[in-house]
Amino acid sequence: MKSVFYVEEDFVASLLKQYFVGSGSTVFLRRSDNGNIGEQIALDSTDLFFAQSEDPERLSKVLETVRQKGRHVPTLVLTSQPDRIAEKYKSFAHFVSMPELLESNFRWHVRLAKTMRRVEEVKAHFDGAESVLILLQDDPDPDAIASGLALRQVLGRNKQTAPLGSFGRVTRPENITMVRLLEIEIEKVTKHALKNFDRIAVVDLQPPHMANPPEEIDLVIDHHPEQFNYKSHIKDIRPSYGATSTVLLEYLLCANSVIGTRLATAMLYGIKSDTFALSREVNEWDVEAFSYLYPLANQNLMRRIERPELPPAALDALSLALKNRRVIDKVAFIHLGRIERDDLIPQMADFSLSFEGIEWAFVSGVFESNYIISVRNVGYVRAAGRVLKEAFGEMGSAGGHASMAKAIIPITEFHHRWEIEPRNVRQIDRKVQQRFLKALHSAK
Repeated sequence: MKSVFYVEEDFVASLLKQYFVGSGSTVFLRRSDNGNIGEQIALDSTDLFFAQSEDPERLSKVLETVRQKGRHVPTLVLTSQPDRIAEKYKSFAHFVSMPELLESNFRWHVRLAKTMRRVEEVKAHFDGAESVLILLQDDPDPDAIASGLALRQVLGRNKQTAPLGSFGRVTRPENITMVRLLEIEIEKVTKHALKNFDRIAVVDLQPPHMANPPEEIDLVIDHHPEQFNYKSHIKDIRPSYGATSTVLLEYLLCANSVIGTRLATAMLYGIKSDTFALSREVNEWDVEAFSYLYPLANQNLMRRIERPELPPAALDALSLALKNRRVIDKVAFIHLGRIERDDLIPQMADFSLSFEGIEWAFVSGVFESNYIISVRNVGYVRAAGRVLKEAFGEMGSAGGHASMAKAIIPITEFHHRWEIEPRNVRQIDRKVQQRFLKALHSAK
């Protein structure tokens, strides 16, 4: 990493030298009375430019040089007089005061300086578009929903000019509760309807994971492993992040956008749900984002979202399934039979993992024309997604994370492969359980 510093105060230079020691190439520029730094450094090869000055006129000249010769260089500015700096410089540079810098993580402000350039590019690309679609997964989860809301605010739009859309619908009860309590509207769209939008943004997923991805995509923001077999005008893929909401918080802060209680609650819940309350696959930016959003969110609404109501019929199904559970090699097998709500399966999987002596929870059920499986584990065993894909990848869709995974198998597949009639649930269960155990122990 190559960092260039224009610093006028000796104590600031001393702080920077201590912080950046051993972190790559660093260059300190000489103070310029006229703000002309163009002859001192080649900005086009710089990864970070830091400017500090209490002279607004001199600082403006430095920033003008950066604007003209280092258009894509992340820029962080330390000054106590940002109100005396022209707005054209604030569109690409992240401004911070000394108290703000000392009270928070310096690396966080460096991160925002880098995100600032991307936000500038995104806003410029979407500016002037009459209609924008913010596209989510087929079954939108909290992180996607919150990220969509945040992106809409970054773009300065409303639900009429930038609706949240999905090819499917929200199904999990806590997600249904979230959109109801926070009054979030998600339109169900068709591929044919995509032509009605001037710009399309995809958040919290990438086109290869969509059954019918748009042919033209303007923006993709995601935190999952990067896919390369698609095109988008702008991509911001950060697999080291635990949630896309963390990325969008950076966007909001760079856009100087006010984060209200509703949006903060949605984003905090998005981060919390995608990272298991910061216990899975997180980085320091997720922690910073969580800390920033927590005091802004409505904790009473959070509690109501996390504890959705279950109808009496669902309780009866869960009770019967628990009574008929099987435990083999520290794996709890539970079958819910035919159900009217497929979200009961992952909920029971979460609950089953709390049984004493259990390392794996395997819960299945028949929903519409599919046999659905949800798997959870304690986290220090084999990756759940890998095991489920090995067991059922050839029969339907299967995969997931290290500690949680899902498989969807057409019910007709059991007759095609094993000549088992769909109504013979007990025989299907035994065959499925055997196949899972074989995959689980195959690489031990």
